[in-house]
Amino acid sequence: MVLVLFTITAVSAFLVALVNDLTKDTIEQKRQQTEDLAKLEVLPAYDGEVELIDTVRKISDFEVVVTTVKKSDGETLGYAVKAPSITRNGYADRITLMVGFVEQEDSTTLISGVKVLSQKETPGLGANMIKPDNKLEASIKRQPNPAKLVFKVKKDDASGSFDALTGSTISSRAYVNAVETAYAGYLWATGRLDLSKEAIESAPSGASAPSNKGAEDVAATGATTVEECGEELNSNVEPEAQKGELSNE
Repeated sequence: MVLVLFTITAVSAFLVALVNDLTKDTIEQKRQQTEDLAKLEVLPAYDGEVELIDTVRKISDFEVVVTTVKKSDGETLGYAVKAPSITRNGYADRITLMVGFVEQEDSTTLISGVKVLSQKETPGLGANMIKPDNKLEASIKRQPNPAKLVFKVKKDDASGSFDALTGSTISSRAYVNAVETAYAGYLWATGRLDLSKEAIESAPSGASAPSNKGAEDVAATGATTVEECGEELNSNVEPEAQKGELSNE
């Protein structure tokens, strides 16, 4: 009996490994195709071929990917930024978004679109972020000048620029943080993110950058203060949903 069970288990494990090996390339190609399509979906429609130029920025254990999308004539159509919610967990896990930025003729920047790439939020609550024209997306999409946005949900701060999903404040905070991270990535890729020592030291509370983090990482995290950034990136904080909270509020 032991020999039979061992044989069955061994064969099953071998078959699973074989299937995984045979399909991993196909799965990766499918994932890349989905992301490339999302890059175009968050930018204005363009009838023609485009060139996608990726730039990757490492922030602690996370990656922010900024894709410059160029038209066939070499003109930049916009920037599509893949960004996770670095300093905010969702109710179940971190959230990853694709956010589009388009530079206007008046030198302002437009948030042209937002698409959720990955989320594990509660169906009917936080998962509503994937629905077209939901409250979160509506409060972010088509914003004409993200530099003037307050990256907070209005439930937490009346000055915040974003409406929370009904009953899903935790998920909404993570969503907004991912947008803020994407905006920081866009600023970095276009050479507009101030990484000077003076800019870091002038952050609210007067905190200085943690000794084991570069100024670039601090400035691009979307944390409210440099001190907050250091605490968030250097601690293994459990998702808020695992801290005894019984709802997504």
